[in-house]
Amino acid sequence: MIRYVLSGICITLVLISCALADDAAIQGIGVKAAEKAMSELSFEKGDGNILVLTNAGYAIVSGMTTQKALKGINEMTGCSRGDGNLFQVLRPHWKPLWFYFFNKNSKEALYLQVKPEAFSMSAEELKAAPDDAVFSKISKAKVDLDYMLNNSDEGNRTFNEKIFDGNEFSLVGISNVWARNASFDFIQAASFHDHLCPGVTSGYMIAKYVERELPINSSAESYKVIAVPPWCKDDALQLLWDATVGKSGIFVMALTDTEKNALKAKYNQSDVAGIFIRWNDTAKQGDALVLSFNWTRMYELTETKDWKGPSWAPKLVMDVRMMDYWDEPEVAVSVIKRFQVDQNRLAQLQNAGMHPLKVAGVM
Repeated sequence: MIRYVLSGICITLVLISCALADDAAIQGIGVKAAEKAMSELSFEKGDGNILVLTNAGYAIVSGMTTQKALKGINEMTGCSRGDGNLFQVLRPHWKPLWFYFFNKNSKEALYLQVKPEAFSMSAEELKAAPDDAVFSKISKAKVDLDYMLNNSDEGNRTFNEKIFDGNEFSLVGISNVWARNASFDFIQAASFHDHLCPGVTSGYMIAKYVERELPINSSAESYKVIAVPPWCKDDALQLLWDATVGKSGIFVMALTDTEKNALKAKYNQSDVAGIFIRWNDTAKQGDALVLSFNWTRMYELTETKDWKGPSWAPKLVMDVRMMDYWDEPEVAVSVIKRFQVDQNRLAQLQNAGMHPLKVAGVM
């Protein structure tokens, strides 16, 4: 009996030891990636000009989580979420583990994608292994948008040859706005959306507009979104306002092309963006805004309406130039209608089978 118990204890200890070895190996992969980046991009620990983007923590390989790689990155580079230079870009868990390092001074970036077989190595084996035994892809490029536009052959190579394994638009976009001092919450929204696009930026501008028009005044208040029609803006609002589906913070309904065109003609060529409600859960009432977003105006302001440059560039250019209007959302956002909402009307706006824009009286 004693031998059985002792054997059981030994087995448990062995299992724990294996788990620790797995964690150490994954941390070692992060260390290995950081060491390669520090060598290739010529920076030292604590350099505030370095941005790290990765799907570590989201990727799951052979049943193992990968968040320990973040510890390895932080240990070597000093980059962290607290310093606003380490972000996790949302990807499904079955995607390969990758790391991306960007040096704001040199404008260079390094991308590394991990080989599946690297996860079977011990921490000691990883440390001794050559880089090409751990990473299936190691790519370096200059990703500053102005540089890429002025050297279009290099920009074309970056995108056409998919040197970041198809993550080019995502990584180039986020690193360029980060280099131009984009706010932490904006980078978080782009990372949650998994890339930066003008749609996410429009959501950020809409949030700023609503927060000015309908500021939150008490803990009983929150924002609810009737996303009709939905676009990338709504991912930003989920993150910025915690307006998630599961917490009844956002309800989505698509519009037909006929409805979109009719509404655009009715509201001065602006696109209806949805209904945004400041809801008081104690009083069971709220204030609502039906808003529009004028994409035509935004294309004009960013000079991207009749784009003549590289095919990969217009959305990236628009992303960067829209930053100038973050604090002036009224250049594109406007109110179609204001109205009061009680519990009954809120239910009508949210319920399946009802058309929220008809309930709101704007269609």
